[in-house]
Amino acid sequence: MKLFTKKDNTSQEEDDFRRQLLEDINFVSERLERIRESYDMTAEPELVDALIYEEKALRSRFDYLIRIAKEKNIKCRIGIRE
Repeated sequence: MKLFTKKDNTSQEEDDFRRQLLEDINFVSERLERIRESYDMTAEPELVDALIYEEKALRSRFDYLIRIAKEKNIKCRIGIRE
């Protein structure tokens, strides 16, 4: 009986990991979209620079999360526009 319990725990951990990964991908994708919208509302050069740096950081995080999802064979429909 303990073997099944261990398998169930592992399965639950995998489900939790998958759910968290997809939530992170969704969060980053939404944040990138808001940054793109912010470009149109910002004229100050310093704020544009800050948006650029934040976008680069989020794109790096997005790429990392997508790589992890691919390694784990987790499919998602979330993407980012260029």
